[in-house]
Parts: sequence; structure tokens; C-alpha cells
Amino acid sequence: MHPIIHSTYSSVIRYLIILLLSTISNGLFSQENILNNQISIHLSNLTIESALDSIALKENIHFTYQSEIFYDKKKMSIIAENEKLLVILRRLIPDTTLDFQALNRHVIIVPAIYKKTSKNENIIPYLSYRKVNGNISDYHGNNGLSYASVGIKGKHVGTISNQDGDFSITLSSNNIKDTLVVSFIGYKNYKIPVSEISNKPLTIKLKEDMVSLQEVIIRSNDPLLLLKAAIRKFPINYPQKPTNITSFYRESVLKNNKYMIYLESVLDIYKNAYKGNTNLDRVKIFKSRKIYDISRLDTISFRLKGGIQGCLMLDIVKYRPEFMKEEFMHLYQYHLDDITTYNNKSVYIIGFQPKPEVVIPLMKGRIFLETNSLAIVQAEFGYEQNKLNAIKNRFIAKGNAKTKVKPLLVNYVVNYRKIDGKYYLNHTLGNLKFKVKNKKRLFSKSFSTSFEMATTDIDTLNVRKFKFRETITPSTILSTEDLIYDATFWGDQNFIKPEDNIQQAIKRISNSMQQVALGKMEDE
Repeated sequence: MHPIIHSTYSSVIRYLIILLLSTISNGLFSQENILNNQISIHLSNLTIESALDSIALKENIHFTYQSEIFYDKKKMSIIAENEKLLVILRRLIPDTTLDFQALNRHVIIVPAIYKKTSKNENIIPYLSYRKVNGNISDYHGNNGLSYASVGIKGKHVGTISNQDGDFSITLSSNNIKDTLVVSFIGYKNYKIPVSEISNKPLTIKLKEDMVSLQEVIIRSNDPLLLLKAAIRKFPINYPQKPTNITSFYRESVLKNNKYMIYLESVLDIYKNAYKGNTNLDRVKIFKSRKIYDISRLDTISFRLKGGIQGCLMLDIVKYRPEFMKEEFMHLYQYHLDDITTYNNKSVYIIGFQPKPEVVIPLMKGRIFLETNSLAIVQAEFGYEQNKLNAIKNRFIAKGNAKTKVKPLLVNYVVNYRKIDGKYYLNHTLGNLKFKVKNKKRLFSKSFSTSFEMATTDIDTLNVRKFKFRETITPSTILSTEDLIYDATFWGDQNFIKPEDNIQQAIKRISNSMQQVALGKMEDE
């Protein structure tokens, strides 16, 4: 079963365990029964699963149930004002063969045969998931740490923090004995057992990790030799068999610093082995949503390349850029900038830039190498501003003669996460900014676009190569597709939490679209 379907639409996989716990039952069930809470909610044309997700989100509770009991059920609409939760649930689920039990903030949906028959009998829920939210910041400065890695130690479940340092991760009941780990370049790892995580958001402050040179194995003072050695070790450090990965993807377009397009997707990716195979990875869109400001779309006279294909091509281990190709290395200067840490291990920082005499546009940046394994754990790179105009056609997919486009910024980031001795693609990010001038208009406009992809799950056992007819073409510009914005899109799936400014933009655009829709209705 697809991991997203498994965790979201199945919600809870197994029936509950019923045990006689006479010594503690009175304590557990003496608490206020959440089923008696009065709530107000408006639900329109939703599946039972989506309706339960909406109630859970609004009331900060969890539902536990077996997914197949709701198969083939019709969508429903419910409007309730100050009604007991139990009454609302019975309206939503009129099937009397099912019953509801409450334990703290959890509501358990079980066959009526499991109804509690005495105060000495208890139901212990087997939760399929829980959502953990938090913020990651610097211990001393309180500044949010962007793109910190968040995941379960030694397992394939993870996400990253957003630009504000906020994160949200969904954990399975199978993770109850696991440890949540937060990693960031130059800082000590933060670890906490999943069993110790409360319902309150985590406030995580990472401490900087100072490296003693005596603790570091200096293989060579020549950074180019270090980089070449790292490339030779690709077969050891990176997967040599294909994998299926599930990824969160988003892209956005801003005009004059205001969002006009914001798109999010869940992607299934067949990732080829790191064996010198440069065939493009295959991508299926599992689900996608988009919101756009229709009042501003008429100003777009070009489309930007990048997107999903750009995120895949940022896997520099698989698709080596010029600064990692033997035939181009003589055009660059390489230098050992510093030594830092990542995942509590020392890391070389190798800087690079084109030699002064090189006139062709080449990138500059930094590569982070783990000192012992020589694995590339992260890279940051982009083009120098004075070289951007020469490469503008690399980024413009569609334009017209009346529009002049000048690139202002092109920056990329990629990092990898180690699981079971191998490094897997974890996060890719592209940020681009352009100035656009239409000959018929006096003032130019600035456009910014970003696209990023974060791996949320990896399957190395049941790997399937998608058929071409199932996949999207590499040239697909997803923001041009006809998609709708679904407010209940994520449910219980892992994603990158939107920044505050994005959430404000979505609210503003939604209000704008509603006003336009009302205007059309009045005209009709």
C-alpha cells in the first residue's frame, strides 16, 4: 500500500487491544469525557475520513479507527451549533454497529461488540499517527533555523523546518520506542524519545558545535584532492539500487513581493541508483493543490523553468554540475574554508568559484564533506550576479518580444540524510529573482520564484519503476496545470510547514477569490 494512503486515508491500521486493567481504570476514565464537549462545526460534501480530520484539527483531538469500515461511504454535509461531539459523530456515522470510546484527547471508533461493559474494563488505543509541531532556533540568538533536518533516527521518515524554523512531522504508533533527531550544519544534534514528546509544540534550541582540529582527520590540505576523493567514494556512500521516495514539493511565484501563485504536491519518485546512471528519475503526482491571485495573473508574460525537474537535477551526486566534473575543474579555484559539524560529525567546508580569467558564466559556492566518510552532506551554490544576464534563457520557458527579463538572483541548496549507512537525497531548494520590463509600461516589476522538494519517506524494499504513462514529462510546468486549492489537503501527511507570510498570502488570495466569485454570481 502507498505510504501516504497507509498513513492518511487508513488513519489507524489495527483494531484496539482490549485489556482488563482494574488497578488503573478508575484513574483513566475519571477524566472529563471529550464526547460530551459541545462544539460547532460546518462540514460540506466531505468523506467521513476528511470530516474526522477537520473535527480533529479544530478541536485538537485524535480519532482512532480501522480504515476499511468507511469504504464506499457517501460524502456528507453537517452543520452543528453547540452540539455534543457524540451527537455529531453519530450523525456523521449512523452505523449503530460502531461505537465511540474516549480516552483523554483520543476518540476510538470500534465495533459495538467492544463496548466497555464495566468500569474495570479498559480500551487501550493503538494510535496510527500523531502530529508533532515545534520550532527550531539558535540557543543564544533565538533566530529560527531554516531547513533543519527533522526525522526518526535510523528510519526513513522525516521532514525539514521552514524559513521561520517551524516544523510539523507525523509519527506512526510504530515510532513510540524511537528517537526524534534534529540536525543542522554547525550545531549539535537535538534528540528526544518519541515517548517523551507531549501534546504541546516543541521548542528546540540548538547549540553551536565547536570543532577541535585535534579531533579531525586532515587527509589533505588540497581541497581539490578531497573533492575528487569524495567523488570516487560515491559508490560507497550513496544507494547502488533504485529506491521509491515520497516527497513534498512546493513552488511559488511572487510579483513585487506579493504571492500570486502557490502550489503544493505529494510526489511519488522512482529514483535510479547512483551508478553513473544519468537517466532522469520518474515522477508521479499523487495529489496536488494550487492557489493563485487571479487579479495579478494577467501580468505574467513568461513562465520560469525549474520546478520538479529543477529539484531533481539539484541532486548533484547523480547529476554532477560543472564544479564536480573532471573536465571543468581546471576552470575553478577550490579552497578549504573551515571545519564544522553535521549530525555530530566533523565536516570540511570546501569553497569554490571560477578563476578570475574565466569569462563564461560558472557557479560559485560551498560543498560540505563529512571528514571520515567523505560523503557530500550539503552544497550551496549559485551564479555571480554579473554573469546572470548571459544565462537568462536557461530559466525562461516562455516569453514574448515585448518583454525583457533580467535575472537578479539564482541560488540553490541540496542536502542528504544518512540512513543505515547510506546517504539519501533529503532536500533541494532553488531561489530565483528577475526584473521584468514590458515595453508598453513605464515601470518594471520584480518576480521571484522558488521551488523545493523534501523527502518524507523512502522505500528500499518494495521498489516499483513507474510506467511512462503514469509519470509527468520532465518539461511539465506544474503551476500552469488546472488545479484547485483544497484547505484539507494535507490531512496527516508530512510536509514543510508554510511560513507566516505564505499563510497570510493564502488567506488574502482566498478572500480575493471569494469576492470575485460573489461578483460573478451577482452579475448572473
